[in-house]
This record gives sequence, structure tokens and C-alpha cells, in this order.
Amino acid sequence: MDNTITKQNKNKYIFAGASLIVIALVVYFLFIFHRGPKDINPEESTGEVKTLTDIEVAKRPYVTLTPTTDGAEIIFSIENMAEFDRVEYELTYQADIPGSAGGKIQRGSTGSDVNPKDEIYKKSILLGTASKGVRSPDRGVADGKLTLHLFKGEDEYVTDAPWELIEAEGATSLKDAAGNFKMEVPSLPKSYWAIVADTVGLPKNTENIDTKKVSLPTYGVFSIAPDFTKSAKLSIKLTDSAQSPKLYTYNHADSKWQQVESTYDSAGKTVSATVSNFATFVVVSQ
Repeated sequence: MDNTITKQNKNKYIFAGASLIVIALVVYFLFIFHRGPKDINPEESTGEVKTLTDIEVAKRPYVTLTPTTDGAEIIFSIENMAEFDRVEYELTYQADIPGSAGGKIQRGSTGSDVNPKDEIYKKSILLGTASKGVRSPDRGVADGKLTLHLFKGEDEYVTDAPWELIEAEGATSLKDAAGNFKMEVPSLPKSYWAIVADTVGLPKNTENIDTKKVSLPTYGVFSIAPDFTKSAKLSIKLTDSAQSPKLYTYNHADSKWQQVESTYDSAGKTVSATVSNFATFVVVSQ
């Protein structure tokens, strides 16, 4: 008798378990498996990652990267961020591996403490390591890249801005990684460090510049070096077509724009000029 009852109970449990599995499968196929894009609420964001080409130049953040006297740190700043709700960044570069001839290692720093409502975000970033207040600067810093993650609503905009750290000792040629920007700097009073970088956007006070006709990328040369005693030769090879382009400089010291006399080689798509200081250089079609 007891064995018969036990078998009956087991059968009931098996039947109940099977029923639950069948119900679960029915729910899955009716409400989950068959749900397609047409069932998604159009107000729900997909969180799509986009490039900055969808954002006009005047509303993109303006980035500066100024090396300290010894080139061991970068004073990193971001301005003109009001278009975005949140900003994060990754600053990376290649550095020599101590004790390894020709070996390189990737170093970097990340940040998510940027408040886009502020006029400016500024931070000192050590190119190296530090322990108990003692710095160990990296050597052979090269192939720098600043990645910005810009959030607007549910969308994320990502851009990579290359930068190069160069020691200006004597007469020096400053170039960007792609070779489109070149600046022949005369001898300076002493050795200075400089960074050639894509500034991503423009400063907020663009004055009379038609920002819709700006040729990209925009280049900045950042340094604490003084104005030159002799003019420097500058050439910028454009990556897109331009109509009677003019060259403007933005002085980092006094935050003023100036149109600089320049020439344009339409065959080589190159703007050339002579300048008297490091600055942000912007080419604008007329």
C-alpha cells in the first residue's frame, strides 16, 4: 500500500514539473522569442555609439595638452563642453620599457570626474609613476592618443585625438603623426617641451570665424615656451577641399584670435605661413 501511494505521489510531481516546463515554453515563445523591433517602444534609446561628425565643430569640446618644463607631466584641459551631459576620457601613450632595448609599453590615465557645466576642466597628468612622492617619469613617450567619451542623452559620441610630445632643443621640426602638420621652430633660449595635438573642437569665443567652414582636424601646439625671436615656418596639408582658405591662430596666453597672412597651394592642398608663437591653428574656407 505504502509503495503504491509513493509511486502515485512521484507521478503527480513529475506531471506537475512537466506542466511548469510547458507553461514556461509557451510564455517564452509568445512574449519573448517573437518580440521583434516593431514591438520596441520608439522612445527607448539604443545607446548607439556615434562619431563626432554628427556634432558641429563649434559645439565640440576644445582640448589643450601642455607639457611642464621637464616634459614629465601634462596639464590637460577641456573647455566648451555644454553640449554634453557627461564626459569621460582616456589618455594613452607608448613608453620605453626600462632595461629593454627598443621595447615599448602602453601607459595612460583615465578620468570620469569631468563636469560639463564647468567653464573648464583642468588636471595634471604624470607621464610615468610615483611612489611616496618620488616621480619616475617615462622615457621615449610617443604615439599619444586622447579618447573622449561624450554622452548626450542615451547616445555616446567617441573621438580619438592623436598627440605627440616633442623636445624643442635648438632648431626643431614639430610634426603630427600623420605628417599633415609641420612647424619649423627656430632656436629657443633653452630646451622646451611641446605637444602637437588635435584639439577636437574650438574655444568658445570664435568671434568672426565661420565655424561651419573650418577644415578639420584643428591643430594645437602647446608649450610654456616664450614667443619666438625669429619667425617659424608653418605648413598644414588639408585632408578635404577648401575654397580660398585663410589661416587663423588662437593665442593660448591671451585667448585672442588673429588672422595670419598665408598662401595656399591648391595642387598640394597645403596652407603655408610664418608665425611668431605656439598656438592653435585653424584653417577656414571663405
